[in-house]
Amino acid sequence: ASPVAKEEHPERGQWANKTEFILSCIGLSVGIGNIWRFPFLAYQNGGGAFLLPYVILMLLVGKPMYFMEVALGQFTSLGPLSVWRCLPIAKGVGVAMVVVSLIVAVYYNVILAYTVFYMAQSFRSELPWVNCHEWWGADLETCYVRSKNVVSVCIRVVLCFIIFYFFRRYVLNITGGIEELGVVRWDLSLCLLASWVVVFLCLMKGVKSTGKVVYFTATFPYLVLFILLIKGATLPGAVEGIKYFLIPEWSRLLEIDIWRKAAEQLFYSLGISWGGIIMFGSYNKFKNPVHRDALFISTMDFLTSIIGGIVIFSVLGNMSTELGIDIKDVAKAGQGLAFVAYPEALSRLVVPQLWSFLFFFMLFLLGLDSEFALLETFLTAFYDEFPNSRKYKVPLTFGICLLCFLLGIPCVMQVRLLFSSYPLTTASVGAVLFIAICEIVGLMWFYGMRRFCADLKMMLGHEIGWYWKVSWLVFCPLILGFLFVYGLVKHKPIMYDDVVKYPAWADGVGWFLALISMAQIPIWG
Repeated sequence: ASPVAKEEHPERGQWANKTEFILSCIGLSVGIGNIWRFPFLAYQNGGGAFLLPYVILMLLVGKPMYFMEVALGQFTSLGPLSVWRCLPIAKGVGVAMVVVSLIVAVYYNVILAYTVFYMAQSFRSELPWVNCHEWWGADLETCYVRSKNVVSVCIRVVLCFIIFYFFRRYVLNITGGIEELGVVRWDLSLCLLASWVVVFLCLMKGVKSTGKVVYFTATFPYLVLFILLIKGATLPGAVEGIKYFLIPEWSRLLEIDIWRKAAEQLFYSLGISWGGIIMFGSYNKFKNPVHRDALFISTMDFLTSIIGGIVIFSVLGNMSTELGIDIKDVAKAGQGLAFVAYPEALSRLVVPQLWSFLFFFMLFLLGLDSEFALLETFLTAFYDEFPNSRKYKVPLTFGICLLCFLLGIPCVMQVRLLFSSYPLTTASVGAVLFIAICEIVGLMWFYGMRRFCADLKMMLGHEIGWYWKVSWLVFCPLILGFLFVYGLVKHKPIMYDDVVKYPAWADGVGWFLALISMAQIPIWG
């Protein structure tokens, strides 16, 4: 019998039905990054040409590893930490997953706080980013509402436009350099607190509570997404915007950096090697046909990214047409896309308050599901290591939510996103690739692919196909190993808005956070 033999833990809990598992996994994989990160990466890296390496990597790495992680959790009924009882030397891989999930959980809820803040602003009689107002700190001499009359003057001085002023002067309250921490923003702190209260209420009973919540949080965003899709596709200039998103630059396919970015986005989106997939799989019934679930969920994630890109760029195309400027001058990366470019575009629609609220409510729900998975990964690992602690789920959940709230306070200070965007890009994405390499090598090369496939045959009742075996044994470790080393060699310090260069010590902070998680592998090995 396999050392990973399944033990029954009736007190541990299970999904009430398969729908809860599917919706929870979709909630983990389909997050804010599908709306603000994937579309811009595709546009920035050759449009449709970016989709080809993304699909190839999804087939050779993404789907196989997703299946492997869900199956591992389902077979053992254990979270990402205890699951490595099958290979004790690799326990550090599980610890690393838990650590990186906790680091990102702190950051991720700050983004939710921003969405709560913008939702509240959407209830004003006039959206505050429609006109320059002194009450939120606009300099009336340099603040302009973007239009055909002023765009030629300000096109290279983006800070003159109201929406940039609003985001940086009012939301972030940036008044000095990156080294200046500033004071705590009480309004953003309240939004952050509200986000953590919602997370606590949904998580305090484990999967029994989150399994019910996801019926709404994982489905309603799709309703909003399709409403925005229909609205955006019917706007003048929408087709031009969609072309910018989808038209391929085939020459870019030879750039290795595009393949690396596609791999990073794949892991960031699907949630591979974060521990959440293993954790969700551990609450499945033993005979669940997990291979079909893995294929369905990973495909849904990709399709959602495509739909999200069309939604974003159709509206940006409309704004580009109205202003008579190139779409590259209105498309911004990451937070700039979600909190600057797209809100400005929505403000030009009829009843902008409605569209603004729907958009940010959608982002909030997308992020909320991902936050559930990140925090539940830590909690499940803790419960599995200390089974008696399950009796104290509510106080333990409250304690970890309170701790994460306090750790998130620096992210809502008057600082240039140092404590938010940098940890996400460096500490999580880079570290996760390294964790994935150790995970696949440990499981397939040391525990053994044959033993693992024998375990799955016992669980599923049939042999595993060669597609999965070759991907696990060859494609996954080789592709990930190459891309990780390439990323180290070609690493460049992150630029804020491609203008402001982070100081060397800030680069060190990012790598320190990455090493905290990666170092767990040799420490616990």
